[in-house]
Amino acid sequence: MASEGCVYRRCGCVDPVTGRQLGGRCPQLAGGRHGSWYVRVELPAGLDGGRRRIRRGGYPSRKAAAAVLAGLRAPQPGDAGGRMLTVGDWLAHWLVSRTSPAASTVRGYTAHVRLYLAPYLGHVLLAELSASQVQAMFTAIIRQHHALGSPVSAATLTRIRATLRAALNAAIRRGLLADNPASRAELPRARRPRAVVWTPGRIEHWQRTGERPAVAVWTAAQTAQFLNAIEDHRLYGAYYLIALRGLRRGEAAGLRWCDVDLDGKTAVISQQLQQYDGKLAICPPKTRTACG
Repeated sequence: MASEGCVYRRCGCVDPVTGRQLGGRCPQLAGGRHGSWYVRVELPAGLDGGRRRIRRGGYPSRKAAAAVLAGLRAPQPGDAGGRMLTVGDWLAHWLVSRTSPAASTVRGYTAHVRLYLAPYLGHVLLAELSASQVQAMFTAIIRQHHALGSPVSAATLTRIRATLRAALNAAIRRGLLADNPASRAELPRARRPRAVVWTPGRIEHWQRTGERPAVAVWTAAQTAQFLNAIEDHRLYGAYYLIALRGLRRGEAAGLRWCDVDLDGKTAVISQQLQQYDGKLAICPPKTRTACG
């Protein structure tokens, strides 16, 4: 548990003998107008066990410093005084409290927090998080990936921002923030590759040069050619259903015989099979649409 913090007064006067600042020992502080007021907060030890301290200063009065200290406190149920929450503290709490999103969504949230949000923003007090700090994080991420020779895509940056926005929206609902700094971050525009059709000209170009479009789709004739070629394959039925009804891979893998009515020529998509950390998991389908 972090300390509730304190306010104190100090100045920049220097001891003429030692050359060191007197700080709170300056005799002129007794005059009442000398020096400035400061706020000091001891945070819980970091993951490495190191000491973490927040200090803010330069306030003209005790009242002004006390107001800043009060604004840094994050109220908790049953805690009248409150405690200090960093962005890292809140992200950790938010992750373990997730119940509604799908497992794949929580997995993405966790990766974003571990790789980006906690390292760049974890030390910042939640109540002090600003749009400029969020923007600086994205700038640092872009530069770091560029320096490593693996540029980060605009889509990845957008997903990271979506994770931060979701976490901060939860903090707003708890009364810990007044607005969401992540909503004002400017990111490179994500451009989805445009899907093209495998025309004879594109096929010839691909076979000759090895170059292929980022996203290309088969024509009806090409799809029929593929299905005819694998007619004896043990998964022919699954490929046929995917091709003609647009099932996702996980939905096709999760299809059970009890979900299929061969006489009625219908199939109901009630679950999907996903792989996480080398293990298979049954999950709800992404959409509620049934396949007929």
